Amino acid sequence: TNLNLKYQRNISLPDSMIISRLQKTESVVRLSYNPIVKEFIETIINRRPVITEIVLGLSAYYYPLFEEVLDKLELPLELKHLAIIESALNPRAVSRAGAVGLWQFMYGTAKGQNLEVTSLIDERRDVLKSTEAAARYMKKLYDVYKDWHLVIAAYNCGPGNVNKAIDRAGGKTDYWKIYYALPRETREFVPAYIATTYIMNYYREHQLAPRFPKIALHTDTIMVHKSLDMKQVARILKLDIESIRDLNPMYRRDV
Repeated sequence: TNLNLKYQRNISLPDSMIISRLQKTESVVRLSYNPIVKEFIETIINRRPVITEIVLGLSAYYYPLFEEVLDKLELPLELKHLAIIESALNPRAVSRAGAVGLWQFMYGTAKGQNLEVTSLIDERRDVLKSTEAAARYMKKLYDVYKDWHLVIAAYNCGPGNVNKAIDRAGGKTDYWKIYYALPRETREFVPAYIATTYIMNYYREHQLAPRFPKIALHTDTIMVHKSLDMKQVARILKLDIESIRDLNPMYRRDV
């Protein structure tokens, strides 16, 4: 389909409505509201409606997997929204800095979380393994900060930068009090998370509808114990190779 990604709207939302909806949203992560958060919400609704609808469709596939992992580690299920800001739910996403996958792991962090990265496989692109690694990392960060806003910030820029920002702010540990002491990109991270949480709960109210992906939303897993060519799998299952690749993005060379 020909997607008009530049399609824009011009909707301004009353503060009282957003505040009321955020207060009604079940969330362990504090959903603060201020002009910065409002600007992010309006940007998503007005400037990125098509991309938002694509992400809404992808969430039908990825969110059940994320929730299962977060639930197992007793983490807030709403942390699933973090992957939208990281990668727009694209397991093949690569950042300018070289972070890869749904949860945007750098090579060193991935190795520290026991994710395999070789010429044939990149587990940063493995949906389950990378989600488990991201959840373990967030749990460790929460043990340090005991505050989800700081965990989200540290997930983005590393605990070293958050600690520096706390020092610069005279030891304050409220995210909005250390806001200007954080790296610029990280400043956007928590307001973007709150805005994304809002949209994922209230997209219908803004006339947004999921655009579901071509991949099957319900899948199963088979264990493979020796080299297997994915083109052969596609041929036997009578599926196109792109579908097999989309469901197995961790394999770099169709093997």
